[in-house]
Amino acid sequence: MKIVSMTSAEIAMGLRLGGLKDCHVVENPEECGDLLIELSQDTNIGILLVDDGIARIHHKLIDQIRANKKTFPIIVEIQTTAKTGAGEGIDPLKDLIKRAIGVDISAEKEQEEQTPAIK
Repeated sequence: MKIVSMTSAEIAMGLRLGGLKDCHVVENPEECGDLLIELSQDTNIGILLVDDGIARIHHKLIDQIRANKKTFPIIVEIQTTAKTGAGEGIDPLKDLIKRAIGVDISAEKEQEEQTPAIK
């Protein structure tokens, strides 16, 4: 299974530096719906990384793909901008894991409460 990305040029460059070989650079996020469908139907792709700009524009299409697919590819939205608006504070990967295993794996809040502030 492959990991593939669909991002802006800047994000693709960072992913390539991190070792990801199959990066699709999206010049115009509004016009990449066909590429999103094509990549989601490729049986060799296990994880599809999509930047939040594309995910925001095509959220209905991504939801349809997730609803119609049984397992793969897993579509992971990459946070590339500051969290703003209705999706503030929502981590799609954390939400996906929580739905898959039924448990919230985040211990960040608990650690903040248990750890005394260092001055």
